Amino acid sequence: MEYKAGDQSWPGDFVTNFMFVATMQLRTPYCVLERHGETYWDRSAPPPIFVSEEWQGIWVPQTELSDRMMPFSTMASEIGPVPTHGSDFHRFLLAVRQLVESIDDPDERCEAIQQECRREPWAEIVEKLGGAEKISDRFSGDVKKV
Repeated sequence: MEYKAGDQSWPGDFVTNFMFVATMQLRTPYCVLERHGETYWDRSAPPPIFVSEEWQGIWVPQTELSDRMMPFSTMASEIGPVPTHGSDFHRFLLAVRQLVESIDDPDERCEAIQQECRREPWAEIVEKLGGAEKISDRFSGDVKKV
């Protein structure tokens, strides 16, 4: 998805770079989630397009002050506000989406997801999402991988 400036130019000299922010949801593809936090510095062209649907993420303009605010910044997610960088929820989404997109058999996929959800680091996240079975049920049929 392109930055929405009228002529696709950088919006002023105060923008130093762009940072990609992925949508923190279970439905977001792995290839999008793994690019969360990526930066783009080339002023000669707009940031690359690698999302297949606009809801999956966006390039956010950054300024010199952005780095100073990063330790305090949060973003919306399926479980409520999470840190913009270093989020356990982001790591959980990557782990689950890797299983979702690599296992074709629905029964095997659901079992693998439930096993991953039972791991201790994810207990609070899994609870917020309604439990391991509810999470795996979301991937019991055909899964859109990109």
